[in-house]
Amino acid sequence: QLFHVGVVLPRPFQPESDALCMELTLGPTPQVAKGTHVLIPLGESSATGWTAELEEEPAGAGPDGGHTLWVGLCAPPDAPIGRYRLSVKTRTDVGEWAAPFDDVNDLVLLFNPWCPDDTVYMEKTSDLTEYVLNETGRIFYGTEDQIAERSWNYGQFEVGVLEACLYILDRRGMPHSARGDPVMVSRVVSAMV
Repeated sequence: QLFHVGVVLPRPFQPESDALCMELTLGPTPQVAKGTHVLIPLGESSATGWTAELEEEPAGAGPDGGHTLWVGLCAPPDAPIGRYRLSVKTRTDVGEWAAPFDDVNDLVLLFNPWCPDDTVYMEKTSDLTEYVLNETGRIFYGTEDQIAERSWNYGQFEVGVLEACLYILDRRGMPHSARGDPVMVSRVVSAMV
């Protein structure tokens, strides 16, 4: 999944002498070895498969002030899901600087059924519409001999639902490093509900 990140710098970025590194952390105790602390140098790939590439400004985007550098940040399909804290580190001939973590810069990574490399990929548009985008549906309940059905509002796009889902994973104590496996995530959620 590609994210477009705008980095506002006090002066124009000079690729021949400046270095820029995107830093992502996940969970309360992020660790590089567990894939929950990711450092991605611009123009390179991290050991966990994340990439950061310099790109043209996306249409219709651009914060005011400073010199904006647009970075295409790409997560590997097996990256742990959750709320990542994003920061930027720069190094110039004048010195080094790291932006402090700010909640405004957080990004939430989810499984992606549109990505062919993701485990949860769905090839058919009709399946995506039915199982991912549909906000209402029918649920069936009862016994083998007496089945009933009723309408159900899934509410997956409602305010607070994403936060509630991430809370369930945290509450159950699921390690952040294990959250890249959709089977394990669904087992934890099923056990909690």
